[in-house]
Amino acid sequence: MKHLLFCFLFFQQFFASGQELAAVFVEEQPLKADIFIGVDTFENYYFIRGTTVYKKSTSDTYTYTNTQLGTISSVDITNPLKIVLFYRDFNTVVILDNRLNELSNTINLTTEAYAKNAAFVSISSINNLWLYSLDDNQLSLWNYKNKKTIFNTQSLSFYKANFQGVLQTSNYEFCWLISENEILKFNEYGSFINSFTETNIQKVVPYNDGIIYLKNNKLYHLQDNNSKMILVSYKKHDLNHFWISKDNLYFFDSNVLYIYTFFKK
Repeated sequence: MKHLLFCFLFFQQFFASGQELAAVFVEEQPLKADIFIGVDTFENYYFIRGTTVYKKSTSDTYTYTNTQLGTISSVDITNPLKIVLFYRDFNTVVILDNRLNELSNTINLTTEAYAKNAAFVSISSINNLWLYSLDDNQLSLWNYKNKKTIFNTQSLSFYKANFQGVLQTSNYEFCWLISENEILKFNEYGSFINSFTETNIQKVVPYNDGIIYLKNNKLYHLQDNNSKMILVSYKKHDLNHFWISKDNLYFFDSNVLYIYTFFKK
């Protein structure tokens, strides 16, 4: 009864505030992990312990380890059938299937046709990857099957002076590059869409055609160059470890996974 009363008062406040998104607590689950990666569209959980990636479903657990490549820099689970692991120290990408088996040999970006040092790697459509390199400050769309660059953007300082990427995220249609004070958005054809001025972004995750980002321990929803703060009810967490899948918001804190659902205006 107290929880229902709380939700009623929260939603009443939500409508009065006119915010775009709110997130209401659903449940919590134990999860022993060093790093929480996220949840895919089939509600499988991904996390890292040491140098091992885990995929946990309701019935099975799969693992992948490659000790020769060291620390995992990023894991992209946008496509659960083609999971993208990036090892920045070795400039190497690994593509895994839904059982965390390698779909192909490891891809060394230094010796392949890309031949640059990638700072960030994330998925695009079909067999394409978004690669951002500090060597020339360019974003590239690169096909890992035929080892061919589909296009390179101009130096990102062309779009915004002195731009240098510190974060990257993408989905099948768009890629967002974030600097210390700007967000640049590109579509899958390499066209520059728009930019948004924002400082001190700590983490960013795609959500529909926009993004949700963390700044000063608060979450914001950016869509169509309009940014609004997200109201999160229930309790405070370490917001650095959050993820979004469908309309669920996840926080990982002290070996506990907290699950919320979005309530849209």
